[in-house]
Amino acid sequence: MPSPEEQLPLFVYGTLRQGESNHDWHLGGRFLRVVTACLTQHVRRVGHHGYFVVVPAAGEQVEGELFFLDPVRYSETLERCDRLEEIPPGALEGAWYARRVVTVESGTATHRAWVYLQADNVD
Repeated sequence: MPSPEEQLPLFVYGTLRQGESNHDWHLGGRFLRVVTACLTQHVRRVGHHGYFVVVPAAGEQVEGELFFLDPVRYSETLERCDRLEEIPPGALEGAWYARRVVTVESGTATHRAWVYLQADNVD
């Protein structure tokens, strides 16, 4: 778990990506830069609720975008994204998603980042 002062980037793979339906309201204008990135050993699929989820899967990978959030609006931005994913205030897991720290690859670099994975309590 990151320390409270550590501001990790956010890896997204669905409707929070640029050009998708939830990007502008939740991330638009709230980041310093974005790069393409890949989350290995996971796969993206449609969850029971009809939206994309990511779950562990050996040998698979998920393509997405890595957002380096504006430090001034960092907490507010994560709170907006947590609300979208129905994660209660102060929690890291909701009914469908859990915000977890993972390692993603971008070009030749690796980054620790937040990602919304399928919640542990969902089959």
